Amino acid sequence: MALASAGYNSTWHHIEPLSLICDTTSETLDAWARQYILAFAGMALLALVAGHVVHIAHLSFLPEALVSVAFGALLGTILYFSTWGGESRGMDNELESVMFGFVLKCFCLPVIIFESGWSLRLRDFVSQFGYILLVAVLGTTVSILVVAQLIMATSDYHVIQDPKTAYAIACLISSVDPVATLSTFGSLNVDPLLFIMVFGESQINDAVAITIFQSLNHMKSSASVREMVFEVPVLLFGSAGLGLCLAVVFIIIFRISRIGLSASQAILFIIVSCYFTYALAEEVGMSGIITVLFNSILMGVYAPAHLSVESTTLASFLLKQMSSLADMTIFMLCGVSVVFVTWEGLVLGSWLCLLCLVGRAAAIFPCCMISNVIKHFVGKRLPAERKNYISWKHQFMMWHSGLRGGISLLLAKELGTWVDTGNGRDVKEHIVDATFLLVCAYL
Repeated sequence: MALASAGYNSTWHHIEPLSLICDTTSETLDAWARQYILAFAGMALLALVAGHVVHIAHLSFLPEALVSVAFGALLGTILYFSTWGGESRGMDNELESVMFGFVLKCFCLPVIIFESGWSLRLRDFVSQFGYILLVAVLGTTVSILVVAQLIMATSDYHVIQDPKTAYAIACLISSVDPVATLSTFGSLNVDPLLFIMVFGESQINDAVAITIFQSLNHMKSSASVREMVFEVPVLLFGSAGLGLCLAVVFIIIFRISRIGLSASQAILFIIVSCYFTYALAEEVGMSGIITVLFNSILMGVYAPAHLSVESTTLASFLLKQMSSLADMTIFMLCGVSVVFVTWEGLVLGSWLCLLCLVGRAAAIFPCCMISNVIKHFVGKRLPAERKNYISWKHQFMMWHSGLRGGISLLLAKELGTWVDTGNGRDVKEHIVDATFLLVCAYL
């Protein structure tokens, strides 16, 4: 399956037979999976208890996501030094990367994105959609350019020497994933304008950053550069259209079959539909994230009309809990990567933490000022727009909320071998280490 939001290949993917890929026995695989699930589930239980303690103790300075990362790091350490996989210190980086990508793309992302769209305040999102596009598209592009140039300007102090690698890193760390921030915003009931701007940018920004990243990662000729200019709008609007069309189909099925009369079947239909939507979008070369987002927005508006109040409440509750569990799973899997961290990765990560702030500032503040100028002129005909200026406080929080998460780490793990060719041995591993540090630093 294509990478989340990649959209760089619109053909059906050729899949090798399992007999050619897996050279181990079913008993061995079963033993590995059983031990991993036992260890992971145990740590997840501890992380849930610890998160509850943090919540009731009102330790707002300690995000629950960071607690999950800490327990993931403990899990990774235990697996690394245990005999899991057959021998002590035998935990393989490639195996961990495959497991991380599989869980993230196939199980976690679809329900996280669907829940966010299902519970979205539609009027706020639509009213700010143009400004969200401005920040997500123009802002992300500016951030990529600034960070890439700064990486090359500081190349004497870290391991990155190749401009192509610098731009690939700039793309993967420009993928915004403010899960912890939005959770805090929700609990504090912050200004709806701030919430919707941060949320909207984080969703659409992924399509831009990951599309450019994939084009760079698979670039073989200068034609790829020209194609990139057209790929982003095609991916964005094509994915949105696909999501809306699928939502219409699902609503028609709801209406014709009257499945809403059976609460359990209707709720299961909603949950399964998000995975179907994501998988179909990725398979036809669209963005799974954008497709599921717009699909869930329309579903959230029209599906409740075919459900009872109790069924709608139960569906929202179940989606929220599944999303929370998926978030925790992603951050725990991020924490597992701690056992592979190297000194060179820490140095590069420290530089990237600083450069991210500069690139984020270069993107957010000018785009917000442009948005306010547009709001000023629009406000001459629509006075209500004057009340929705993006204040300096909002801009500061948007700058600070540009966090990196599991998607950035996954992209780092999927960099091609060309990275080591252009920069030296083991540079890809150092980039993964640096991205892990970045994720932890900005939670």
